[in-house]
Amino acid sequence: SLLPIVQGGMGVGISAKSLAGSVAHEGAVGTVASVDLRHLHEDLMARSAEAHGQEDLDRLNLIALDREVKGALERADGHGMVAVNVMKAVDSHAAYVRQACESGAHAVVMGAGLPLDLPEMTADYPKVALVPILSEARGVAVVLKKWMKKGRMADAVVIEHPGYAGGHLGAARLDDIHNERFDFQRVLADCHTLFQELALGPDAPRLIVAGGVGSHEQVRHWLANGADGVQVGTAFAVTREGDAHENFKRVLIDADPDK
Repeated sequence: SLLPIVQGGMGVGISAKSLAGSVAHEGAVGTVASVDLRHLHEDLMARSAEAHGQEDLDRLNLIALDREVKGALERADGHGMVAVNVMKAVDSHAAYVRQACESGAHAVVMGAGLPLDLPEMTADYPKVALVPILSEARGVAVVLKKWMKKGRMADAVVIEHPGYAGGHLGAARLDDIHNERFDFQRVLADCHTLFQELALGPDAPRLIVAGGVGSHEQVRHWLANGADGVQVGTAFAVTREGDAHENFKRVLIDADPDK
C-alpha cells in the first residue's frame, strides 16, 4: 500500500529523478518538477546555446523530462508512485503533461492556475492519476464540478496553504496569504462537506495538505484530523538524494526559521 506521504514538486532542478525515485522506492509519492530540467543535463545545455527561441528550449526540456521520469521509475523499481508536477501558468504546460504521460508517470499534479482542462490533456492515458493543487474548497468545487461534466474525477487534491507552501499563490493579494479561510482544518471540513453534497462517496478524492509540514508530529496531527496524506517539500529538498546543488541545501539547512 502507498504511504500517505507526498514529496512536493520543487523546481528548478530540486525535484528530479534522484529524489522522486528515492521517495517512491520507499513506498511514498515521489514528484518530478517539470520546469527547466535541461539544466541537469550537460548535453542539453550545450544544445541550448544553439537554440533559436523558446520553442527549441521547450523541446530540450521535454527530452530532459522524459529522461528524469524514466530515471525516477527505474530508481523506484516498482515501488510507490512517480508523479510529475506541471504548472498551468507555463505556456507549454500541455506539452509537459503529454510528455509526462508518454514517459510513464503514474500521476500528473497541476497548480499555478485552475487545471480545468487537465482531463482533456490526459484523455489518452486514463490510468494516469490526476491531482489538482488548490487552496480552498471554493476552488475545489469549481474544478470537480467541471471535471464531473467530462466524466472524470480527481484522484486526489493537494490543499496548499499560500502562506507556507513555498511560493504557491492561492491568494490574490500578498496581505491575504494568512487569511483564516486557508487554515487546513477549515478547508478540510469544507471539502468533506462538498464531497457529501456532490454524493461522491468512496469516489471522493484523497485530500493532501501541503505547506509548513516538516515534523513527524505535524504529519500525525493532520492524518488524524481529516487529511488522507501530507505533502512535504523542504525536508526532502535537503536530503542526500535531493537533486539540488549542495550549496543550495546548505543554505536551507542553515536558515533561521524565525526570520
